Amino acid sequence: MTLRLFALCLSLAFLAGCVPTPAENTAETVNPADEKQGTGEVDSAVDRPPVDPREREKDMSDPATYLESIPIGGHVTRAKIDKTKPEGPEEEKPGSETQAGVEQIDPALKPTKLPAEIFKSDKLTPLNQKNTVFLDLPNKRLLLKTHVCLDRGMLEMLLCLKQTKEHESIVTVDAKAFTIHTGLLALGCEPGKAATYEPKFQPASGQNIDIFMHYVDTEGKLRRVEAGKWIRNSRFRYYEEEFEKLPDGLELDTDGNLRYDDMNKVVFWYGPMNEKQREECLALSKDEKFQKAIKRFYEESQPKEMKSDWIFVGSGFFELDGVKRYKAEGGYVICVANFGQAMIDVSVSSSAEGQESLVFEAWQERLPPLGSEVMVELVPRQKEKKENDKDIEGKPKTKNDKSSE
Repeated sequence: MTLRLFALCLSLAFLAGCVPTPAENTAETVNPADEKQGTGEVDSAVDRPPVDPREREKDMSDPATYLESIPIGGHVTRAKIDKTKPEGPEEEKPGSETQAGVEQIDPALKPTKLPAEIFKSDKLTPLNQKNTVFLDLPNKRLLLKTHVCLDRGMLEMLLCLKQTKEHESIVTVDAKAFTIHTGLLALGCEPGKAATYEPKFQPASGQNIDIFMHYVDTEGKLRRVEAGKWIRNSRFRYYEEEFEKLPDGLELDTDGNLRYDDMNKVVFWYGPMNEKQREECLALSKDEKFQKAIKRFYEESQPKEMKSDWIFVGSGFFELDGVKRYKAEGGYVICVANFGQAMIDVSVSSSAEGQESLVFEAWQERLPPLGSEVMVELVPRQKEKKENDKDIEGKPKTKNDKSSE
């Protein structure tokens, strides 16, 4: 413990010498008890078994014991959670998507606050004076105190720094990027490499980080969800299919949502398509290619949860006027678009070329109201040991044992 804290102090002292200015303006295991049926949410106060139901209720109602009740080191299996859901589009509910595909969220909802007690555990070491970054060394995780800055729109980030990328990030934190980086180093994380696209795409590589979002819902209950649950594929974009000419007898309204571009020879649709719109379009022509195109437009425009790991790539440094600067201070803390400046990136190809090419958007119906406090939990995923490593672990060395060499 003393050595780790000493190393942490050295790292902070080293990075503090840099002037942090902006650089630029998987199958997993899951404990079934950690799931909420059909939603993929993880109960904030799940105890390790065996659990007395009365004690569980006590933990859920007592913020002072909240951190102690959180399962450590586990991560949710997305595929397993998806199997609990019915096939097909989600059922429409009040406050969910309308037929036009536009969310209708109650504007009267007020921001929610986290109980202050959850940041007062004696196991937490604050890493900055603003008390927004906490190191939980015994449980090998980093906690960030953030708030929701965007609940609808295209995304480049999951988390950015204050006054940087709030217009394209779900949560923002009032802290320096190098402080978060140092906290991850103190947990034993090793930086990897950012994604590259030339000559061909190479995904980000490095330490896997499991990320969870803790918040209070509008009913006043503490919740803990996997970060990917708050992000979905971008649906407000064009869906198109090449057609040298329209099928015989098919005429499309030039002012309609389904149109034909005679210059580029494509049939296209913009934005989410609901079942009624799909059936109306299918009724326009029995042409096989046209039928397949409409069905594809519908399928691709349905909400789909982001499927990706989070990778600690570590950002990097550059020099300006003889001063060493940390690239992630431009706001690139936890990204959902591939940036070379990213501290934490996604493991999939996700364009950062422009607003029209962004792959992900905020899943508004799943987010707490704008301004709500969120505790972001970063848990470095432990590397799995190979079977051979397990066999020789703890085995006494002998002269004939090659593992002792």
